[in-house]
Amino acid sequence: MDARDLIENLKADLTCSICLGYFTDPVIVKCGHNFCRVCLLRCREEADAAFKCPECRGVIEDSDVVPNRKLENLSMTGKRLRPHLLQSITLALCDQHGEKEKFFCEEDQRLLCASCVLSPGHKDHTVLPLEMAAGKWEDKIKHTLNTLQRKKEEFNVALDRVTKRRRLCKKAIRSLKESVISEYRKLHDFLWEEEELYLETLDQQYKNNLEKLEHNTAKLSQQIQNLERMKIELEENLDKEPLEMLLDMKDTLARNEELLLQEPEVASLAWNTSPITGLTKMLKRFQSDISLDPESANPHLILSEDLKSFKYGDVPQDLPDNKERFDNALAVLGAQTFTSGKHYWEVKVGDKTEWVVGVCKDSVRRKGQLSSSENVWTLVSLRSGYLCVLCNSKYGTHWNYPIDQIGIFLDYDKRHIAFYDAMNGYLISSFSDMDFEGPLRPYFSLCCPNGESTPGSIMLINMGDSQ
Repeated sequence: MDARDLIENLKADLTCSICLGYFTDPVIVKCGHNFCRVCLLRCREEADAAFKCPECRGVIEDSDVVPNRKLENLSMTGKRLRPHLLQSITLALCDQHGEKEKFFCEEDQRLLCASCVLSPGHKDHTVLPLEMAAGKWEDKIKHTLNTLQRKKEEFNVALDRVTKRRRLCKKAIRSLKESVISEYRKLHDFLWEEEELYLETLDQQYKNNLEKLEHNTAKLSQQIQNLERMKIELEENLDKEPLEMLLDMKDTLARNEELLLQEPEVASLAWNTSPITGLTKMLKRFQSDISLDPESANPHLILSEDLKSFKYGDVPQDLPDNKERFDNALAVLGAQTFTSGKHYWEVKVGDKTEWVVGVCKDSVRRKGQLSSSENVWTLVSLRSGYLCVLCNSKYGTHWNYPIDQIGIFLDYDKRHIAFYDAMNGYLISSFSDMDFEGPLRPYFSLCCPNGESTPGSIMLINMGDSQ
């Protein structure tokens, strides 16, 4: 190992591994590593958990930090001695003149001997004695070091600010999460209260309807008994002698005339719905942009150019009789196919009194009459009133007011379908555990117009229209 390597190794032994400068007020820890006191304290401030040695990651306690005065003295001596040692091994003999190179040419950045200085090649160059040139550059180096130190302090300040912000960030996320949880808890409580009130209202409506039906049952039973008594009385009159029968018949018919004029009445059920807070906004998160499939449309259905609406036409259109087209049912399918996920779309029915909307399997029969066993799940409006009928289900729901816009929600994975009054946020009917299998498509249909039905168009609501 040459002298220069020994000098560099000495410097490395006298250098702090944190700041990479000569030790200043050095301390030694129990693992044997040395650091500047300020550097070690800064590392301690930046530690989030247990303070560990920057070299070996061993845990450091306060009692483990001990001043190292001998190392401090040795470091100061090595710092002052190093330039002289380097200079002593740097002076070499000039290859041309055999003299020691004691001068430095700033233009050529090379060492010169006294004879080289007098040569024409360096006549106009700035040539300084080696120590003077070294002093000049030492001043520049010190100035650069001072600038670097200031920059380092600036970056340390910035690092301290980032460290503090990290702590604040942890506190902030905890606070924000607590606030969000609190707000959602309030919303949950509000919705639970609303749900409880809604269920109480439905229970009361059930009691009222049940009371009405019981009264209706009692009245019909009484009427049946009255009719049975009248029947027995009349049958008894048939067994009487003609004169007696004639004398009693007038009184018998008179007593039962009012009974004969009575008609059986079946009580209608009244269910009043209420809007569900936030329902419409939640459903629109799953809104799908639905368009009509012209290849499936019955020839009597006239589709708009944008495939967003259709109406009934008296004269069938001249269209190809392809296998996808309905030839009997006045139906058309949506162009979109669903095999998974949640989907929501809205249909504007306006004042039309007869319509069918919902979903069906892609394999639904297109030719001939649809049977009750077809894989179609729909909401139906009839002339005699409003009726929610889900094909292939024994359940149905009546409602007693017209609906302008129908919302349809499909959760394929949960086998669930629901129908809504999209304008008011009311639930019309909801069905779960449906027999979904294979691709599903939106389904739309009209009934043949007559004197009691209202003509018009069925329109799909665009994404932007319903916002």
